[in-house]
Amino acid sequence: MKDFENDLIYYPNPDPVKEPRFILKSVDELEKSTKYSVTCNGTERVVYHTDSFDYVVVVDNEAYDLEISIHTPYEKLEIRPSSFGIVPFVKGETVHIHLDEPRKFTVETDGGLHDALFVLCSHRIEKPADTTICFEKGKVYNVGVLTLKSNDTVYIEEGAVVSGCVYADHCDNISIVGNGIINGACWHLPDSNALRFFIYAKWCNNVLLKGFTAVDGPSWHVVPAACDHVVIDDMNIMSRIVTGDGIDITSSQDVEVKNCFIRSTDDSICIKSQGLFEDPSTVRDVTKVRVHNNVIWNAEPGNAIELGYSLQSEIHDLVFEDCDIIHCQYEGNMGGAAISIHQADGGHVHDIHYKNIRVEQAEQKLFDIKVLLCRYTEQLAKGEINDIYFDNIQVLNGDIPVSIIRGYQTPTEEVRVHDVHFDNITFMGNKCETWQDMRLVTELANDIYVNGVRTCRQMKF
Repeated sequence: MKDFENDLIYYPNPDPVKEPRFILKSVDELEKSTKYSVTCNGTERVVYHTDSFDYVVVVDNEAYDLEISIHTPYEKLEIRPSSFGIVPFVKGETVHIHLDEPRKFTVETDGGLHDALFVLCSHRIEKPADTTICFEKGKVYNVGVLTLKSNDTVYIEEGAVVSGCVYADHCDNISIVGNGIINGACWHLPDSNALRFFIYAKWCNNVLLKGFTAVDGPSWHVVPAACDHVVIDDMNIMSRIVTGDGIDITSSQDVEVKNCFIRSTDDSICIKSQGLFEDPSTVRDVTKVRVHNNVIWNAEPGNAIELGYSLQSEIHDLVFEDCDIIHCQYEGNMGGAAISIHQADGGHVHDIHYKNIRVEQAEQKLFDIKVLLCRYTEQLAKGEINDIYFDNIQVLNGDIPVSIIRGYQTPTEEVRVHDVHFDNITFMGNKCETWQDMRLVTELANDIYVNGVRTCRQMKF
C-alpha cells in the first residue's frame, strides 16, 4: 500500500534547473548497495543504490549462474515476475539462481517496495562499426545535454556512465546502443521533478534504443515524439521522482517496445498525442504500436499501461501483449490502474488490443476506461473510445481490484464508451464469467462484452 509518511512529493511548478547541478568525477561516486552483493559466473558485479531501489546490470554471453547475497535479515523472499518460473536455492544469506538466457527480475524481501533489488541481465552488445560517439568502460562523461544529428550511432560500453540528457530533433537513422548507464540525476533536485525530458527524440525517423540503462531522469524518461520507425529493445528504465514516466510514445507511428524493464514513478508505458513544450507540431495520429515482453513496475503515481490523458488525435491499431505487471501501487488519485485509457481530449481511440498480460499486484484498479474533463484537458469536444479488446488478462495474487468504464455527459454533449470486449479474464486462476465477477462498474457505457456475451445495453438519452 501507499507509504503516506514517505510519499513522493509533486511540485507542479518545480524550481528551474538551467545547468547540471553537479559534475561526476568518477563512476565510484555513484552510491553502492549495502544490502545486496551479486556475483555472476564467479565475477562480482556492481550493485547500485537509490532511495527507491537497488539495481545491478549483469552482462554476459553465456548462461547466468547468479549468487545474490542479502546482508540484512528477512523472512519472506519473492522473485518477480513469477511467470519466469525462477526457482532460487537459498543457503545462508546467499540466493543462488541459474538462468539459461538473460532475464530481468526483482528480488523482494518481506514485501518491501523501496528496497528491492533489480537484476537486469542482458547479452553483451559489441561496438557497432558505424559508431560516431563512444563512451568507454570505466569512465564517466558529463555531457549536460548530448544533442544528436542524423546518422549518429552512440555506443555506451558496459561500465560507462553518461551523466546528462540526450536530445535529437528532426534526425534520421540514429541509434543509442550498449550496456552502459545514462544517469539523469544532475538535471533535477533530489526530491523534485524538473521541466525537462530525459531521452527525447522529436520528428525523427529510424530510431534504435537498445541495451542501455536510463536511471533517475528529471521527468519523462524516454520520449519519441512525432517519430516514425522506432525500436526500444532490452532497455532498463528506472525513475524515482514524480512525473518520472517510463516511455511516452507521443504522436509516433510504427513503434516497437520489447524486452524492457521499467520501474516508473508515474505512467510506465504511455501513449499520447499532444503538443510538447508549446510546440503544436507534435499533435498527430498514433498507430502501429506494438509493446511486448516487458516487465513493468508502476510505483505510486500513474498507471502501468496508459493511453492518455492527452489524446488529441486519432489513436488506433495498438497491441500490448505478453507483458508482466509485477506491481501497480496504490495512487489514490485519478489513475492507479494496471491498464487504463483516459480520454480528456478529442481524439478517437479505437482498435486497441491487450493480450496475455499478467498482473501480480494491482492495489487500486485493474481496468480504468474513461472519457472525462480534467486539469489536463485542452480540447473540450470529447473523442470516442470503442473497439477495445482484452484477452487473457490474469491477476495472479493480491486483492481483487475494481474496474471502471465511464463515458462523458454534459447538457449538450454525450460520449459513451462502447464495444469493449473482455475474454478470459482470471483472478487467481478463476475465470470471470460476468461483469460482476470482474467487479466492473460502468456508467455512460454500452455494448460491453464478457466472454462474447453482451451486457450494459444502455440506450442514449
